[in-house]
Amino acid sequence: MSLLTSAYGTFLVTLMKQDFLSDYFFVNWLSLIPKTYLLVLPFTLITGPMIRALVERMFRNEKIKN
Repeated sequence: MSLLTSAYGTFLVTLMKQDFLSDYFFVNWLSLIPKTYLLVLPFTLITGPMIRALVERMFRNEKIKN
């Protein structure tokens, strides 16, 4: 998940900074992915369990007592 997020985010940033058909677009894009991955991975590892716990709390099935 972090790798795909990093690749997509760096693609958008590179696209905004230079034209898609310009020289070295793919080289610049691919060189940014590892740097961004190192920043996104800790965020994903920290927030992932918190979001999972929140979703489980929101959608847990409770038995109705009669």
